[in-house]
Order: sequence, then structure tokens, then C-alpha cells
Amino acid sequence: MMKKLAFLALALALTLPLSAQDWSVGVGTGPFVFGDFVERTVRVGTGEGPSGEQTIILTAGTRAGLALDLERRLSDRWAIRAEGTFTNAPLRSEQEGESGGSELDAGDLDVATFMVPIVFRINGNGAFRFHIMAGPAYAIYRGNAPDGANARPAFEDTQSRWGVAAGAGVGWWIRDRFAIEGNITDITTSSPFSEDDFPPIARVDIQRPHNVHTTVGVRWTF
Repeated sequence: MMKKLAFLALALALTLPLSAQDWSVGVGTGPFVFGDFVERTVRVGTGEGPSGEQTIILTAGTRAGLALDLERRLSDRWAIRAEGTFTNAPLRSEQEGESGGSELDAGDLDVATFMVPIVFRINGNGAFRFHIMAGPAYAIYRGNAPDGANARPAFEDTQSRWGVAAGAGVGWWIRDRFAIEGNITDITTSSPFSEDDFPPIARVDIQRPHNVHTTVGVRWTF
């Protein structure tokens, strides 16, 4: 279903006639905040004293990500956008209920996410134009081994996952064809990890991460 939606959206954008200022390109950068990939729960304590459970969350560190997109305007308020975001981040371990955490030596992740959202502009004119957007997403996670280490990465193969993306933003139109634009996008996919990636010494709960990308950049129409 997701593949069909993406194909139909792209076909719609590309088959409509090209007219002046109906196309625009955008580029932006900002923090890419990863959601929770895995929760591992272990029992702690000695056999003589009280015991409890400790939950360790596997995620990735916050790093700057790059966003590039091509947008086709359908009307004053509606548009369709094809966007890609790219980032690299080390894996990170956090304890549930506590602030902070630590980066792991188990390698890092290259992440590329492709989205085809429908964009609705709340106001089609004015210096500040607000919009919301939503559509299918496709994320590619690639694990990398640590530099100069013999340890294997958390996973060695490239993992691809379908999901959805939703977000909002605002453009400050300085000129007819040029704007400064800010966006925040929540990209939800299934986790790139599976239970087989971890030894059976703890309870493993595979999560559905919400990766949030906040960007500031520019948009140019042509």
C-alpha cells in the first residue's frame, strides 16, 4: 500500500503541466532527534536482597541532518513534496527514567529517509505562510563498525523500513521567489533492530521510533 501511495503521488506531481513558479526547491539543516529503537529490561539485585528491574533504551545521538526537497504546487493552498533527509549518528544507551546517557562503541548509523507528503498551506498569501504536511516515508538504516576496532556493529546489513511522516512549518517570503523556511517533521518507522540482534539475557521490546527532524533553510521557486 505504501509503495502504491508513493508511486501515485510522484506520478501526479510529474504529469501535471509545468507553469511559472509552480515548482520550488528547498534545503535546510537542523537537529535530527532519534526515537527509541529497543527497550531491554534486565533484573538487578542479589539473590539474598530485594531485586528489581532496569530498562535500558537503545537509541542514537542527536546530530545535525540535511534535508533536500522538490515541491510541486497544485493550487494556492495545496502542494506535493518529495523530500530526502540524511544524517549520521552514534548509537546511544539511556536508562529509563533518568536523564543523560552514553554513546556506545557498537558503531554508528547512516540514515536516509525519503518522504512524499501532501502539503496544505493554511494561508496561501502573505509574508508568513504556515503549512502542515503528511505522507508516506521510507527509511534506510545502515550500521557502521567502529573505526579501528574489531567489534562488529549492532547490525551489519542495511535495513529498510516503511513508515509515515507528518509535520508543520512556516515560510517567511522575503521576495516573490525566495523564502526562509522552518519545518518540524515526525518520521515514524518500524525499528531497524530485531530480537535476534541481542543475546537472550534480557527481555527485549522492539519499539516503533519517532524520529523528529527540525530544520531551518531556504526555498526558491522557479
